[in-house]
Amino acid sequence: MNGIFAKEWRHLFNTMTGYVFVAMYLALSGAVFAITNLFSQSGDIKSYFSVFVTVSVLIFPILTMGSFSEERKQRTDELLLTAPVTYATIVLGKFLATLCAFLLPMMLTMLYPALLAVYGFHAPAATVGNYLGLVLLASACIAIGQFLSLLTDSQLVAAMMTYSVFALFLLAGASLSMATDPALQSILRFLAIAKHSEGFAYGVFDAMELVYYLSITALFLFLSVYLLERRRLV
Repeated sequence: MNGIFAKEWRHLFNTMTGYVFVAMYLALSGAVFAITNLFSQSGDIKSYFSVFVTVSVLIFPILTMGSFSEERKQRTDELLLTAPVTYATIVLGKFLATLCAFLLPMMLTMLYPALLAVYGFHAPAATVGNYLGLVLLASACIAIGQFLSLLTDSQLVAAMMTYSVFALFLLAGASLSMATDPALQSILRFLAIAKHSEGFAYGVFDAMELVYYLSITALFLFLSVYLLERRRLV
């Protein structure tokens, strides 16, 4: 797995993909923190996360769009599929490298709650909960994005598909308050992937939400492995 991890990490940072993501992440997170906390003189870190969690969903496709699609375009997927490793190792190696690329700028944003703590606004449970919720959301979104990247050999098409799916998730969250039918509310609540991290924002570690994110992540990692195996048999 180390080899796959290193290969994917090099792909992200030998190209502009990783740098563009890090730059956009830091720029957007900095802008959100300035607006929600600095300009409004608020010490509530939840204000920052309530906005940035939604914004972050829109930048995950930058990381995942070339994960497998670029391999197919460059014809390196044949070498990858014939390497002496399992398909699960390939998928997990790529997933972990991409997740670490997300964690890199996220760790830099830990300066925000540290800055608030200097001025007396200290909420450790809410801070830990918000970061945990963001990591779980990132895991699920990366797994979905990488699966969609497997469906095409075009990074642009992969990005458009991923943006479309994530836009559906955000639309479901926005429509939740307007739905009156209980069945429709349940469907929208399930699809509203960003909404499931709200409980963590208050330092409440809900096991059901943890299972929700881990289940989505595991499901799409499994589907990626399955699709690779099917591709080998074709």
